[in-house]
Amino acid sequence: MQREIVLNDAKYETKPVECWAKMKELRRWHFKHTWEVAARGGTVFIGMPEGIQGFLAGLGDYAYPSYGPYFTRMIRDPQQTIKVLEATEARGHTRDMCSVMKGYIGQLYLGMATRAPQGYTIKPAFVIQTLNCHTMAQTGQLYSEYLGIPYLAIDMPHKSSPETIEYGTAQLMEAIEWMEKITGKKYDDEKLIEGVKNEWKSAHLWASIQIMNQNIPAPYDLRMTWSLRMPLISMRERPEVVDYLKMLYDETKYRVNNQISARGMETMRLFFEGFPPYYYIQILKQPQEYGAIYIINENNLGHGLWKIQSDGTYLVGETLEERGIPIRNREEAVRAEMALYFDRGRSGTWYFPPSRHIEVVKRAKDWKCQAGVIALDRGCHGYQVSIMERKMALQEAGFLVGTFEHSQADPREFSEAQTVDRMEAFFDSLGLKKLVSAGVENEDAEE
Repeated sequence: MQREIVLNDAKYETKPVECWAKMKELRRWHFKHTWEVAARGGTVFIGMPEGIQGFLAGLGDYAYPSYGPYFTRMIRDPQQTIKVLEATEARGHTRDMCSVMKGYIGQLYLGMATRAPQGYTIKPAFVIQTLNCHTMAQTGQLYSEYLGIPYLAIDMPHKSSPETIEYGTAQLMEAIEWMEKITGKKYDDEKLIEGVKNEWKSAHLWASIQIMNQNIPAPYDLRMTWSLRMPLISMRERPEVVDYLKMLYDETKYRVNNQISARGMETMRLFFEGFPPYYYIQILKQPQEYGAIYIINENNLGHGLWKIQSDGTYLVGETLEERGIPIRNREEAVRAEMALYFDRGRSGTWYFPPSRHIEVVKRAKDWKCQAGVIALDRGCHGYQVSIMERKMALQEAGFLVGTFEHSQADPREFSEAQTVDRMEAFFDSLGLKKLVSAGVENEDAEE
């Protein structure tokens, strides 16, 4: 039975996000940091080991350009993006390969991955890659062969258990010795311990912020949190990011307590499942034309520390102190890192279909959504596992669900006109009406 849709005509106070400038500052710093570390002889490596950043802190003065150093700049320019993708395809890679990884490899083939903005080139010390999917694994192998540098793959199971935590811990302990041998530098256990603790703090703060977005009115919409999460992707083990998230947590709490809304209206709260097209990120703003907002996304939640219940409920996970996990030495720190890896929600459930259709319905309910959109993404095959089962589960729970097709990092697989028209028709079917004046703040125009 379809859920009753009741539009919210209330008007709320709204104001720009004060932490926005800090987020932008951290992103600029991260871009420059790679080349500065290389210039002063620190450790620069290649790979996307996103789930073990606290572990990598033991390398000391280190940097890695996740997804390639120019990925963000590239994706903002569709013509440049196509050029990079075609460079990958010219080497024999198929068009249906993961579009993000094609953009990553294309930067390598065009010399972008190792070329600093000043023009000089660097040679990374090694490739390290957590095996979140087969394409990431093969991409790491390609980088290793092309640059002539060592490659270490970390096999990560997709289900948490005492056995998988021990399995991951053993691999990371061996990886430390491997990295010391490759770099000739001693691994710093004190920095490891600090990095793991910071990563736990960052994940806990982000989950706490996301839970507050269940409030009506929501302090942020999805377009805002999509950018606000960016420092967590590549540097959440750093104290600067913990400080940023503390500021953001305090600001979020203030906005909730004072009913400061994301956009001033939320005639309807919508979920957005899947990845948006990165080159057309403004699609996340389209509901604003109707006074509505996208509010929740599984990927966005995935950077938080969660305790997901059997009924799909997301609860903020316990901190290290609350769980009584000591970190006094290398092995305890590495084991705590693996425990966090599996408690970040996303890592344990993304490729585990039996629970995803349960979680998607409970998320929609808990974040007080009335309908939503699923992006059918040709660019990431792994994320599409069980995607239509999730749509069916949402529909059976009474939610109206719209869909559109795209590839997250390939503009050739997306029709702006067709998608905008399709979404407008869906919003009209929900009973939403376009506002006479749908002005949009330009705070995130650069993103």
